[in-house]
Amino acid sequence: MEWTSSGRRILDRFLSFGEYAGEPETDRAKRRIMVGSWWFGALGIALDATFKYLDGYSLLAAVGAAEVTAGLLAIVAIHRWPLRLTSIVTAVLAVYATANGLEAVMRGGLLGSGLSAMWGIIGFLAALIAISRRAAAFWVGVFVAETIFATWIPTWIDPIYPNADPIGDIVFTLLAMGGLTFAVVTYFVRQRDRFQEQSDRLLRNVLPEEIAVRLKLESAEIADYYEEASVLFADVVGFTPMSAGLSPRRLVSLLGSVFTDLDGFVGAAGLEKIKTVGDEYMVASGVPSSRPDHVEAIADLALRIRDHTNTTTYEGHKLQFRIGIHTGPLIAGVIGQRKFAYDLWGDTVNTASRLESHGIPGEIQISADVYEALKDSFVCEPRGLIEVKGKGRLEAWLLQSRNGMPVMSREDP
Repeated sequence: MEWTSSGRRILDRFLSFGEYAGEPETDRAKRRIMVGSWWFGALGIALDATFKYLDGYSLLAAVGAAEVTAGLLAIVAIHRWPLRLTSIVTAVLAVYATANGLEAVMRGGLLGSGLSAMWGIIGFLAALIAISRRAAAFWVGVFVAETIFATWIPTWIDPIYPNADPIGDIVFTLLAMGGLTFAVVTYFVRQRDRFQEQSDRLLRNVLPEEIAVRLKLESAEIADYYEEASVLFADVVGFTPMSAGLSPRRLVSLLGSVFTDLDGFVGAAGLEKIKTVGDEYMVASGVPSSRPDHVEAIADLALRIRDHTNTTTYEGHKLQFRIGIHTGPLIAGVIGQRKFAYDLWGDTVNTASRLESHGIPGEIQISADVYEALKDSFVCEPRGLIEVKGKGRLEAWLLQSRNGMPVMSREDP
């Protein structure tokens, strides 16, 4: 509804005091919680002080006015010095604690003051959120000391404004504390959930979904053996000389456009992008979830990549890929503790990489094992034995199309 949207915009304006460019999300959450608490506190204390003044409790009203002033000055200060949140929060807590003590003295202790010392709970929660656990521990001590002081003060000093019926003040304190605590905790939980979602989304962008879940649950290294899986490598032909003539911005834009298209193809096929290294793109089929059609699925992906890139212009350049595919056993897992990655190891991976590097521009070169899995459903052209570095002579085939589908002619870039 329009009024709800307007209300949110107004609330956001009130909470935006102290906002600055580049403010970290965690600092932003702390600041907004504190600013919101100061606005809420200033309004509530101002109303309470007004009633006390009208009832003839001028000294209590003056104490309330000091608290209101402290809260408003804190908002002004955080707007002027946004990086000094810790000092500002500490100063405000000191004013509030002093005010609670004075109210206990003037009204006859803990009950007479309407449990004013209980506001110390909000104080140490604020310290915990905005400063540190050590600061929160200090303010817990202040709260305990002030509660003891408010309990015993009636035995030492007669109250200036005796409170014969403190029930109303006690109810006000409890309701106000409950409302403020609920608002702060609700905001804090929403921020936590938002940060968690951002973290999970980032993790899912780096790792496969099920691997991300396992990584959060398991402290041990993740390493899985797959009896059957397929690996594809794709590399832009002539990328190095082409990149020499591009500005850094255009180079990154070109690769970003190409790999974004490929990412979409991989996602639509339900396969797993493993990584990019420079202009090389690596995909796996059958990991981390096994699938019986892993060879066919990665073959369809290769055809789509070939046909798309052979007919699409990027930053004014017509690109061609060399693509290599091999199938067989491999190991998959997560390596590293920082900047970790999901990666594949084994002869299957090495062979797929060699098939790509020894391939033909604009063509998909496959091993004999891949051919055996595809020969009944795909059109493959024999290439014969090729000399492969580190592997010797390998029988290779060129994947052309699915049976019954036209073979796309290759155009020179």
